[in-house]
Amino acid sequence: MREHSILRSIVLASGLVLGGLASWSVGAQKPSPPAGAKAAGTDQALPKVWVSQTTHREYRLRIEQDLLYAEWINLPPDAAKLGAYVHTECRRLGDKWIGTTRVLLACAKPGEGKASRACPMTLRFEVDSVSPERITGRGESLRDFDCEKCEVRETGWGNFVWVPKR
Repeated sequence: MREHSILRSIVLASGLVLGGLASWSVGAQKPSPPAGAKAAGTDQALPKVWVSQTTHREYRLRIEQDLLYAEWINLPPDAAKLGAYVHTECRRLGDKWIGTTRVLLACAKPGEGKASRACPMTLRFEVDSVSPERITGRGESLRDFDCEKCEVRETGWGNFVWVPKR
């Protein structure tokens, strides 16, 4: 049961990212500034590291023109050893950022106590508001996943709020 809880947390985080940045509005939706540049409508640069208020996971964020990138940076050590990652890439579409989160999910096969394999998957991600103090959106997350077959059986959507790491 603990493995299922860890798996669900990793999947939720990847969907919420990261993990999830797809529908994201920046103020009046002026074109995005280059990476590390100032947020629209402010004189402040966007922070580079954000923390999910839902999962407490940390994400590195960068914006380059009309592309937004995020990466989960404080992966659990066991997952990191298996090469796990959560990378999100979104493109500006109108007043939103829409994209996907690519995940290499560390999970445990039934009856195994520790994560023993990594499964690739792609989940949808949307960001709907960005300011130097807060990022909000929603991400697709796993509701049912078979680690032995690396098979996504059911997904759902979850909202997220990120705040700058202090």
